[in-house]
Amino acid sequence: MKIGGKSSYGLGWFLQDWNGLKVAQHGGNIDGFNSMVAMIPEKKLGFVMLTNVSGSSLGSELMPIVWENILGNPNAANQTASADASKEIGSYRFEEAGFDVEIKMQDGKLVAVVPGQPTYILEKVVERKYKLNGAPDGFFVTFKDTEAFLEQPQGNYTLPKVKADAQIPTTVSDAAKELVGKYASEKNAARTIEITPADGKVSLVVEGQQPYVLNEKSKDLFAMSPLPDDYKVKAKRDASGKIIGITILQPEGEFGFNRIENDAAKSAEKPKISVDELMAKVINALGGEANWRKLNSRQSKIEFDFIHQGVKGYGTGYAKAPNMSAQEATITALGKTIGSFFEYFDGTNGGEEVSFAPTETYTGKQLEDARIGANFYGLLDWKTLYKTAEFKGVSKVGDEDAYIVVFEPEKGNKDTIYFSQKTFLPLKLESLSSSSTSSVSQPYSEMYSDYRTVDGVMLPFKTVNSSSGNGDLVLTIKEVKHNVAINDKAFKPKGKK
Repeated sequence: MKIGGKSSYGLGWFLQDWNGLKVAQHGGNIDGFNSMVAMIPEKKLGFVMLTNVSGSSLGSELMPIVWENILGNPNAANQTASADASKEIGSYRFEEAGFDVEIKMQDGKLVAVVPGQPTYILEKVVERKYKLNGAPDGFFVTFKDTEAFLEQPQGNYTLPKVKADAQIPTTVSDAAKELVGKYASEKNAARTIEITPADGKVSLVVEGQQPYVLNEKSKDLFAMSPLPDDYKVKAKRDASGKIIGITILQPEGEFGFNRIENDAAKSAEKPKISVDELMAKVINALGGEANWRKLNSRQSKIEFDFIHQGVKGYGTGYAKAPNMSAQEATITALGKTIGSFFEYFDGTNGGEEVSFAPTETYTGKQLEDARIGANFYGLLDWKTLYKTAEFKGVSKVGDEDAYIVVFEPEKGNKDTIYFSQKTFLPLKLESLSSSSTSSVSQPYSEMYSDYRTVDGVMLPFKTVNSSSGNGDLVLTIKEVKHNVAINDKAFKPKGKK
């Protein structure tokens, strides 16, 4: 099965070429582990790589080094190998994506300039193969005299070298323009995507990912450049021919999205109250400032369930004013313990300890988000937690009309919160999850329901956290106690056993 460029997939193995020799390889990773098995059958040569790190490009980087150290370069006599990086300079046409990639020298370094993306420094791996420094793991480019071979997790492509003044004609079909709008997942309305026009193109925008340019292949069917051909968008129409949704087709399955009607008009509606007036009503709905300030700590018993994954768990949450929090949990499957998790913020430092992954100490946005999330009084302190709060209009969360407010902190990720126009309670949060070990932030959402009064304040006893990495995680509070004595040691790293 062809997956793009010079790579194929057969009987569970990725099949590719290395200097005229067929390579069969398959790698994999999960939290805390990364592996690679690769072989060149005709040379009776292979290797296995096992590491105790999370997702890494080490296997892809190691593979050509192993082959060349053992076999040498079979085609060395026929290749024009050069240490002179200036030979790589030029423009390379990325037909599938509809643009040219420029390779040039900048500040004494060889760089790749991709339209709409940051400039990537090319870090030499071997011969004329380079890693795109600054891109996610798994991005490499190998140069030949007339082309460049781009390797990426979504698929591989050959980019022919073109003249610097060559341009790619860009046309946008009326059908692609017809798709412009916002769409909500059929399975979880909190997950939304958007199709937008920009720079003469129409692109599918998924938060936290690069835009995918939509190129019409046939009626109501669009390729998602620069992804391989088996990634497509299919329009869904009603009996009158009006587009009512889309289906994203990809190797992992089909995913349906319904069009959100009049979303732009609704979002543009100007709320009749100010942010300050709204937040006063929100704080009152949550129990009022006086009741909240009487509390100084909270201990919660929780249960959680990864929907449709067979993984569940239970644990305890700790919180202490002004801004300390911790959660410890036991993870189970088929009634047996399979792991443990501990996350903490002690007022200054934060991190997590997972039994099946390396210990992580938070930095940057991840640490800032932990600081905001640990604030015991939450939205009561919105003016000190965030530098700005701005209305973004109104929308629906399920059957409820909601005000949309975007809160932006000084350093962390923006929080978009939907407040009920009826009860003024928070209904939904949309934000990004940053990592100290990756430059990519992942979007997630939280839905709040089953509000109950505990010691005069309102708490959501059910939270549904949705993300591309974990799916839907349902967290249920089983018991809450306030103003209990909690030792500060509960908010410090425990040290993995």
